[in-house]
Amino acid sequence: MLHILGDTAPSLEAEPTEWFITTSDVHPRDRFEYWFEMSRKVFGPHETRPAHPTRFKGDLRYVRVAGMSLSTFSCNGLTAWRTKGQAAQFADAVHILVQLSGNARIAQDGREAELRTGDLCLLDVGRPASCVQSHDAGGLVIEVSRRDFEARLGPMARWTARRVDGGHGGGALASTFAKLLPEQITYLSAPSQSQVKLQLLDLVALAIKDAEGDGFVHSSARFASLLRLKSVVDDNLSNCNATCEDLAGAAGISVRYANQLLDPEKTSLQRLLFSRRIEKCQAALSDPAQAHRQISDIAYSWGFGDVSHFGRLFKAMVGMTPRDFKKHSLSLVDRI
Repeated sequence: MLHILGDTAPSLEAEPTEWFITTSDVHPRDRFEYWFEMSRKVFGPHETRPAHPTRFKGDLRYVRVAGMSLSTFSCNGLTAWRTKGQAAQFADAVHILVQLSGNARIAQDGREAELRTGDLCLLDVGRPASCVQSHDAGGLVIEVSRRDFEARLGPMARWTARRVDGGHGGGALASTFAKLLPEQITYLSAPSQSQVKLQLLDLVALAIKDAEGDGFVHSSARFASLLRLKSVVDDNLSNCNATCEDLAGAAGISVRYANQLLDPEKTSLQRLLFSRRIEKCQAALSDPAQAHRQISDIAYSWGFGDVSHFGRLFKAMVGMTPRDFKKHSLSLVDRI
């Protein structure tokens, strides 16, 4: 059955932050239909066929936090797929799949990835795909925005349904980090959750590029410089006096080279600094624990020295004013 974790039990339409779904206390003849109905509420429209229709069993836990959602599941075998029409409703989402137990076969864009325990791969939720899970399968599905990934990897079509070995190197780092998140992420504040999301994305991107070897356009040294630069930027988000020259210098490179590193992501050092600051401000504005803070105070705390400039930049990047964003975000929280 469906268990809502938390102090209250919101309706499904309220999009709660955490669900636990289990078929263990559902009559065997109704288990798969129940699973199918509830899993569509978590993953959106898709089709599913069980390996054992009369003996199906499964568990699914869903957690929604700042900037991403995490779903862990186990089942005794199924095939799931999303049609072109169903996929068209999810143009902005990407799934990071981590195999927790058993095996899976993931197909998208003419490729197939055979995943074993610990392996990971990417799926573009906005295009048709299929997934076959073994009889002892368990997995973790992390949903993030397409923009977040394409900023690091470029167009998604190149990277979907490619197996990343979770047993060593970058794949092991990314897989181990990802597997810790479902149990630990809810203990963090919204700003910390956003920071963890960025670290996860960087680790997964590193693992994917590392798996490509010498054939990828970035050398390992070049990508290491890029990660170091992004780390310096993140460390200076609240420093209103930080200049592009300061940031590049702290990373051991020139501003010109920093912009060359960021050019494949269609950004620059200055735009990266501003976009990361805006992300931090978004997290603060949508955090009920910080609802008492003035918008100007949040802007100043994340390195903006001019509130008017902050407001214009925020609206250009987010699509609404900081005040409207705060009101909208907190109203969603109130409905949960």
